[in-house]
Amino acid sequence: MSAVLFYARKDSEKNKRMFVFIIIAIALSTANIIIINGFMDGITDDFVEKTMETSSGHLNIYPDEQNRYIEGLGVKEQKLDTFDNVIAYSPRINAGGALSYKDKSKSIRILAVDPIKENRVTNILGKIDSGETLDVNDRNGVLISYRLADELKARVGDETVLVFEKGNTKVFRIKGIFRSGMALDTNTVILDFESAAEQLNLSNKASVILVRLSDIALTGQYKDTISRELGAIKVKEWKQEVESILSSTATFKEISSAINAIGLFASAVSVGVILYINILHRRRQIGIMKAVGMKDFQILSVYIIEAMIMGTIGIIAGDMLGYLGTKYLEAHPFSDPILGSLSPRFYTYILYDASLVTMATVILASTYPALMAGRMNIIKAIWE
Repeated sequence: MSAVLFYARKDSEKNKRMFVFIIIAIALSTANIIIINGFMDGITDDFVEKTMETSSGHLNIYPDEQNRYIEGLGVKEQKLDTFDNVIAYSPRINAGGALSYKDKSKSIRILAVDPIKENRVTNILGKIDSGETLDVNDRNGVLISYRLADELKARVGDETVLVFEKGNTKVFRIKGIFRSGMALDTNTVILDFESAAEQLNLSNKASVILVRLSDIALTGQYKDTISRELGAIKVKEWKQEVESILSSTATFKEISSAINAIGLFASAVSVGVILYINILHRRRQIGIMKAVGMKDFQILSVYIIEAMIMGTIGIIAGDMLGYLGTKYLEAHPFSDPILGSLSPRFYTYILYDASLVTMATVILASTYPALMAGRMNIIKAIWE
């Protein structure tokens, strides 16, 4: 084995340009995997976190399929108060309508919340771009999304007419403009729960109740308990709420996998072709190695180990490049007008995965040239 290691090291040192070229190819391929996978995980985690911050509790209670609203809201809230691990809940009303501002009008989504209860479950009322958030029992103020404000050229402090889906109209003052980084930014208006219930003629009803637990790990346990105690047929865990997000990002991950595969293929071709050429130029040397007693397996091992040496150095360099690149992009995220800031996130498992996959690719790419070297006929090798 010492002889195998000696020949592998010496062969690597003889052609330093080849050695450096392969290492660069492996390093760039490894760094590419780390940064791209970091981007995919970063985007997914950002969406999940934003959903939990603005649109979902640990558990969400919905009306059954035959009803649009949850009936008996007061009784259900009283029962939720009896659960030890339910630390907060927030009823919401979702409805449609239109917003008229000066000579412009726009179809909107109405989201009505109780500021005190909502602030205990989500941070949607804290996503203020300009102006102020809703106060407790503020019956005349509304928050509008920044995209809606841009389309209507609306400003904080101006009055606007809100037309509810049942035909009632009311004049509100724009207290603030919010930016959530989610679909809410498209055309959402947020107002006080009681004000919306009055205009929509909804008494003791809600579209959904967001529930926050003391520990997110308790969702599975409390889902069935709350459904049974409240007589609520439809209770969703937060994981179910983000399924659509995860399914969407799965498509992007498939694209990133294809990009990674291209990088790995380029690296594998570099290793395979250069080792193949190297072996062709060293036929006489291989013949001499066999003549002094080295077995076919030992010859094969020389070039496999040589590839592993180059792979190890290239992967270490690639891990460093990938880590530094990911950290730099974390500190300097890309800005998107709809999605907000987009940046990768570094996780240790990404580094391990990239290293293992790259090393496996390097070894696989070196197999054929190494087999060819091991099976080379000793007479022909020395003669050539």
